[in-house]
Amino acid sequence: MVAQLKRGMTRDQVRFVLGSPLVVDLFRKDRWDYVYRYLPGSGQAEQRVISVYFVDDRLDRVEGDVQAASDSAPAAAVERSRVVEVPASADK
Repeated sequence: MVAQLKRGMTRDQVRFVLGSPLVVDLFRKDRWDYVYRYLPGSGQAEQRVISVYFVDDRLDRVEGDVQAASDSAPAAAVERSRVVEVPASADK
């Protein structure tokens, strides 16, 4: 689902792709946090966090325990905290 995000998307578009955020901070209105559990094919379930940041009510960046779909590195070798470059949308 994170791969469907594009820089410049509205809050409603992000909510449509990712669903309602689990945490919306009253002091940081430009950040939404999504907490989820990831269960690999074998191994223990892990709790992961994705933070979505907005500038002027448009998606700016995504941070957290995410890995781009094109990455081929095994999960154990990937850092837990990452910044994902969100491409600009074509309609902007």
